[in-house]
Amino acid sequence: MRDSKQGFRIRRYTVETPKVSGEIRLAVASDLHGCPYGEGQGKLLTAIDREKADAILMPGDMYDDRDSDGPFWDFMRGAAALAPCFYVTGNHEFGRRLEGVTVRSRSEAAALKERVRALGIAVLEGDRLMLRCAGGQIAIMGIDDCFAGSSRVSEQYLHCCRQVRQREYTILLSHRPEELGGYRYFPGDMVVCGHAHGGQWRLPGLRGGVYAPGQGFFPKHAGGLYRRGQGYLLVSCGLCYRYPALPRFGNPPELVMLRLVPSKKNIQKDI
Repeated sequence: MRDSKQGFRIRRYTVETPKVSGEIRLAVASDLHGCPYGEGQGKLLTAIDREKADAILMPGDMYDDRDSDGPFWDFMRGAAALAPCFYVTGNHEFGRRLEGVTVRSRSEAAALKERVRALGIAVLEGDRLMLRCAGGQIAIMGIDDCFAGSSRVSEQYLHCCRQVRQREYTILLSHRPEELGGYRYFPGDMVVCGHAHGGQWRLPGLRGGVYAPGQGFFPKHAGGLYRRGQGYLLVSCGLCYRYPALPRFGNPPELVMLRLVPSKKNIQKDI
């Protein structure tokens, strides 16, 4: 098992859109699973600070039900002091399945979310919030992980769809890239996910990795920026490094930096 000396890369993506007037910089921190990166998460927080992020997006599994929650709270407190933060749950905020039983109740997950909110972090449950910064403004939405209940999550998703305004750049945070039909018909501009851990093992010529939870072997959307209907699907490879049963190979943990930059017309390219 690797310790807090473990490094991470910064993966960068740039998307052009006529819906912003200047550059907007978004850090995507996903699937931390409570892994420590230096004392008080200093290594990770310093990297985000140096990137001058306008906001920090967290698409789930920042918490982990199997380990100490100290590194999770260190990161959440530090992130809240750096920039506006937007957070949705992953499966580990609700627990994991053991012999068909979920080992963490929804009421415990609700209590966890309230503690996160108390730090000043936006916990999204079908909400639409506006991020305003020097580069313009964008709408950020989010939905719970499916462990919250399929009907509840579907309602949150439909509520988000109804709130999309075509003149605003809109991002949806959702933990699992394979849910809800891959979000192909989400009317917004981008869906940001995690969960797939980059396919765990990445080999030359094999873009999607070997295995991802929910997608199985040779996953289609394990980590990267993909076309999604008229917009994009961004899947972070995540920051978790400490599960020796299935170690990462050719697939270092990553912090994602997404730049939205203005364009005269909406340029869509296959990635």
